[in-house]
Amino acid sequence: MLHPDRCRMLATLGLMALLSACASTPWSSAPPQNEELSQPSASELGQRPQPPCAWSQVRGVAKLVSLGQAPDRSRATWQFFPGDDILFHPAPPGSQVGDEFKALLRRPLNGVCREPELYLVAPL
Repeated sequence: MLHPDRCRMLATLGLMALLSACASTPWSSAPPQNEELSQPSASELGQRPQPPCAWSQVRGVAKLVSLGQAPDRSRATWQFFPGDDILFHPAPPGSQVGDEFKALLRRPLNGVCREPELYLVAPL
């Protein structure tokens, strides 16, 4: 029969071996995945993802009020009817102050979207 001190020593060594075996991770031959997967996502950081933009659309007429200072006409001022909205949009080549165009005005319905967008369809 074994002495009680030896039994305790063997039990302690066996318990330590068992715990160290459970704590180690198995070896894997697979290469590590992309680093993008290891980065925390927006939901993990506590940030809420932005909802997609919702737009309203209005068909009407856009009148060219003034041409921009730049020679490329990229900052022209337009007046959109109905609604008398004043917008900035590039002027088409060959257009002059007072020209009118069929147009589509898209306005954002929620606050995270950009400013209204003007689409010129055809000259009148």
